[in-house]
Amino acid sequence: MASQTAVNPPADTAGFSARYGFAPGKRLKVNDFDFCAYRESEHFDTLSDWLGRDYAAFWGMQSLTPTERRVELAPTADKFGLMAYRGAEPVLYTELYDPRVDEVGQHFDCQHGDCGMHLLLAPPTKPKRGFSRQAITAVVSLILQHLGFARLVVEPDINNQKIHPLNRAVGICYSHAIQLENKQAMLGFCTLPGFSAALATGATQ
Repeated sequence: MASQTAVNPPADTAGFSARYGFAPGKRLKVNDFDFCAYRESEHFDTLSDWLGRDYAAFWGMQSLTPTERRVELAPTADKFGLMAYRGAEPVLYTELYDPRVDEVGQHFDCQHGDCGMHLLLAPPTKPKRGFSRQAITAVVSLILQHLGFARLVVEPDINNQKIHPLNRAVGICYSHAIQLENKQAMLGFCTLPGFSAALATGATQ
C-alpha cells in the first residue's frame, strides 16, 4: 500500500482541463454516445434534477441548494464535466479530474497520465437492457482511447453495490479500501490493456 506521504508528480503545467477539456462546440462520438462539454446555461437544470434524486445519493448533493450545486459542478483548472447524448436525449454526465490535486491522490502513487472519473447516468424513464454497461464502456473508451490517458482512477463508495460490477466489467481492478473525508471508498485502476481484455472477455460470454 502506498504511503499517504508519498511524493506525487506535479500537476501538468498546462493544466488538466486546458489540456484535456472540450472547447465550446466540440463534440466527440464514442460508440453511440455523443459527448460535449458541460455548460451551466444549457445543462444545469437537467443535471441538478438528476442529482436531487435518491438514486444519485452517492454524489452527496441531494441536500445542496442550486447555488451550491452550481459551484460544485463548475469546471476548474483541475476538473471538467461532460454531458453525453443519445440522439437529442442527455443520458449521462461524467466528471474527469486530476487525482494529483485531489484527496484521493494521497492514497496511492500518482502517475503522469492518470485521470479520475465520476459517473452519473440519467434517471431511467423506461428499462433499457444493457444501458449501464454501454454507458460506462463509452466513458472508459473516451478516457483511455480517445483522450489518451494512461490510467483511469476511480474511488466509488464502498456501499455503492450497483457500480462495482459495472467497474469490473470494463476492467477496473480494485486495489484496496480507503477512507476519504466523506466516504469509505474502493480505490480502483484501469489501463487500456485491461479495458481491452475485459471487452474481449465480455464479447465471448
